[in-house]
Amino acid sequence: MGNKKNLCLILIIVIALFFPFTCGCGKKERPSFDAEYDVIIIGGGMGGLSAGAHLASKGLKVLLLEQHHKVGGCTTNFKRGDFTFETALHEMAGGGPGKKDRGLFKLHELCGVNKKVELYELPSLYRSIYPGVDITLPNNWEKWDATLKERWPEESSGVDKFHALSSGLMNELLALKDLFRKTGFDAFLTKAQVPLKQKIFFEWKGKTLEDLMNECFTDEDLKAVVSQLWVYYGAPVPEETALVLMAATDVFLTDGVWHIKGTSQALSNAYADLIRDYGGEVKTGTLVTKIILKNGMATGVETEYGDIYSARYIVANTDPYQLVYDLIGEDNLPKEYVEKIRGMKPANSLFGVYLGLDIDLKARGYTDTEILYNTTKDSAVMYDNMMKGDFGNGMVTITIYSNYGDPIYAPQGKSVVVLHAFSDYNIWPKNHEEYQKMKEEKANELIDLAAHVIPELANPNYIEVKEVITPVTLEEFTMNEGGVVYGFYMSPDQSQKIPNDTPIDNVFIASNWSQAWHGVSTGQVNGWRAARLIFDLEGIE
Repeated sequence: MGNKKNLCLILIIVIALFFPFTCGCGKKERPSFDAEYDVIIIGGGMGGLSAGAHLASKGLKVLLLEQHHKVGGCTTNFKRGDFTFETALHEMAGGGPGKKDRGLFKLHELCGVNKKVELYELPSLYRSIYPGVDITLPNNWEKWDATLKERWPEESSGVDKFHALSSGLMNELLALKDLFRKTGFDAFLTKAQVPLKQKIFFEWKGKTLEDLMNECFTDEDLKAVVSQLWVYYGAPVPEETALVLMAATDVFLTDGVWHIKGTSQALSNAYADLIRDYGGEVKTGTLVTKIILKNGMATGVETEYGDIYSARYIVANTDPYQLVYDLIGEDNLPKEYVEKIRGMKPANSLFGVYLGLDIDLKARGYTDTEILYNTTKDSAVMYDNMMKGDFGNGMVTITIYSNYGDPIYAPQGKSVVVLHAFSDYNIWPKNHEEYQKMKEEKANELIDLAAHVIPELANPNYIEVKEVITPVTLEEFTMNEGGVVYGFYMSPDQSQKIPNDTPIDNVFIASNWSQAWHGVSTGQVNGWRAARLIFDLEGIE
């Protein structure tokens, strides 16, 4: 009996030491000095806005500083002529009422932003097109399962298995939702119990999406269709962590596929207004260039104009490279923390074409909202082609925003279509004339690819407005290194990204590069997590 106890103890110690779930940097010291603000937030993307609203809602004095002329980051819009374009958001998971209300909608209720925005549910999750395959996937589990079983009846047990694994994993992750707050023995004990309590997570944390497809299905068409949303998460199927697709699919199909009335800018503006309503401040056109340190703690920030603001806490809604190299300075951080960030692989950026059409696509029979057109079932080939700039042999997301039912996008009789593909910053020329020439050539290439689904796109007479973005554009407006929008590359060894706290006790990070993964929904979760860590230090429930 004694030997068994010793063996169990050794097993627990080994699990706790080597289990790769990062839980922050240990016990933090609450700042005791006086300052002008309780919290300064650097960056007004989803993470910063969410953090600011939650912090301000509990009575903390908040200052949010955003370098762009308006808040939102990638969660924004722009106008050209008669058309309003959604910059990036296709679909938002878990954001609306009437479902299980277990995730993002609960966070909206906590800070009150749900009272300032109107959400509406989209009719399907996506339409997936591959050579020989064209299928539309519904927006809930019951219809999703039925649709796949009707098309591939011999794979019914695999469909059930995928459903069970995805929902089971999400329930396990929800049980671990407070792990990021734990330190010391409490964190040790929680991690040690994971192999027993979170068995799906423990089994799949080191496996790829390809492993998951092979585990559940035998038909290659079905594998391609179910794994299709790899294009939302950044890595091809053989290299992407299985966890992200499992969890995200369950959130979409359980909690709903949502969008924001008035585009995602309405959500960004609602958060900013909420911060002001609670007594905080939001300043746009203000670039922070330095976090000021004293005795190992942050005491405030300095802007590009030399203005200095003091605060007891700093939340950075930035990429970690800005935080480490520009704002703090790597000499002020532990070597192992800097080396960890330096050693992690960033994900890709995007190339996009925004089209305002002088025709009504819905009246012509195009009723979809999200179409994913693939030139092959081999995601790795498409990924490599796109990253090389060979968009014609990659894949394209075709989003028909004018089919969303929100009249903001286009006047009656006209349409808005946005095309997106992956891209690498390094393929774009530095020379301005060469860059502009390549932009035009590649935009036409992507339009020609999308015209396989909507032939009218190939007719320039129908195109009233055409706007093109590249990784260079995204780097300029978001300041993310290389225009990266997904944060770190989502391979199994990087699936946990970096924690929301940092080695500096009163500095936190709330962006797509941190632990709650990426996207509009999880960006808001990352903001709440940063706020929650500050509440813990302040003793606020």
